[in-house]
Amino acid sequence: MSNERIDDALTIDGLPDDLRRPILLLAFFGWNDAAEAATDAIKFLRNIEPGAPIASLDPDEFFVFTEHRPTVKWIDGDDARREVVWPTTEFTILRRPQAEHDLVLGLGTEPDLRWKRYCQAVLQVAEMANVEEVVTLGALLADVAHTRPTRVSGGSSNPERQKQFGFQASRYEGPTGIVGSIGDACRLAEVPHMGFWASVPHYVTSRHNPGATKALLTELDRVFDLELDLRHLDGAQERYRAQIDSALDDKPDIRDYVRNLEAQTDEEAPASEAESEPLDSDDIMEAVNRLLRGDESN
Repeated sequence: MSNERIDDALTIDGLPDDLRRPILLLAFFGWNDAAEAATDAIKFLRNIEPGAPIASLDPDEFFVFTEHRPTVKWIDGDDARREVVWPTTEFTILRRPQAEHDLVLGLGTEPDLRWKRYCQAVLQVAEMANVEEVVTLGALLADVAHTRPTRVSGGSSNPERQKQFGFQASRYEGPTGIVGSIGDACRLAEVPHMGFWASVPHYVTSRHNPGATKALLTELDRVFDLELDLRHLDGAQERYRAQIDSALDDKPDIRDYVRNLEAQTDEEAPASEAESEPLDSDDIMEAVNRLLRGDESN
């Protein structure tokens, strides 16, 4: 199939017809993507087997460009030029011969407009690729310590898979993002859906959290047997932790706050020790991120 436009916003470019039990795996920049942990996971998978997009969603239908501005990129080469890059949602393919499933990887930015139509266009890609399951990745800010392994929660629309992988049913109520909206669209369309969420420290606003990205990829590996080589993320994770530890060296109050988070995680500290005076999270983020920006002044 070549350059076929199904919906006004959806273009299909050469969707393969030989995918093996494909899974649609999605992540979105924005509200559902703390520290870009989810989108970095998709980027990692895309880099394993780079290829041209097999489908895309036109951003004109879904974005307010004063909110999500396009960017300018310089292209080197014989035809050197500047190119405008739009917040397009693109779908690529990752084949894993050693696994049971090929992956359709969707990467985009949470849209501003027409979410229901956007979700239907995404599900149209799933239908045309004949995927067995839609899987969404997300990351959220939480009261967790950067010194502890990243927690990943999961959920499945299939009660048997929910039990098989030890997922705990979520009882969250409140605002949701495009990840939650796609999950609900899957429910209404009776499309199997699975979702994973990584918890990242709320007091660190660095753009990337390699430990959280690795945790999401590790969970995907556990469920789908992708046999991913994640070793190079270990070094990035160690450097990330070391930078934050260094930022806390002369901040005893913040260091104590982190210790309390560790105690809550480990369930080791008595309640009296864990009940220290709360700190202003803005003060915490300012102190930590000053060093991450390379500004060590007080």
